[in-house]
Amino acid sequence: MATVKIQDIIAKKQGTLQEKTATVYVPSLDGEIVIKTPSRDDLQEYDEVLVYQFSRTRDPEVLKKITEKIVLRNVVEPNLKDPELIEVVGCKTKPDAVVQELFDPSEVVEICAIMMNLAGRKRGESVRLVDEIKN
Repeated sequence: MATVKIQDIIAKKQGTLQEKTATVYVPSLDGEIVIKTPSRDDLQEYDEVLVYQFSRTRDPEVLKKITEKIVLRNVVEPNLKDPELIEVVGCKTKPDAVVQELFDPSEVVEICAIMMNLAGRKRGESVRLVDEIKN
């Protein structure tokens, strides 16, 4: 594998600026939804929660909240922020709870994982040591 060059980084960054969409079948809805690539801000917030909160506390509620937030922000169709939908599912006082009302917990995790995959983040592909440092 070759060393990364500045031109490679620039080309990759320009490529990841494109918003991608995907259609996902959701069993609890017995239908499909359209999702999009999370924004850079969403990805940064997700990373910060994982690194600075979840990694210290190991509180699953922290992970649950950020995952639901990413799903809420990046489902294109149906519009989860639609006031009529929020009222019908009984979330008028807490609109963010619409994700909990519409999807099973495992579906939220899977939808978020697909969104991360759209953003170029693949499970199991992490930073790794190529060569040991020699003294």
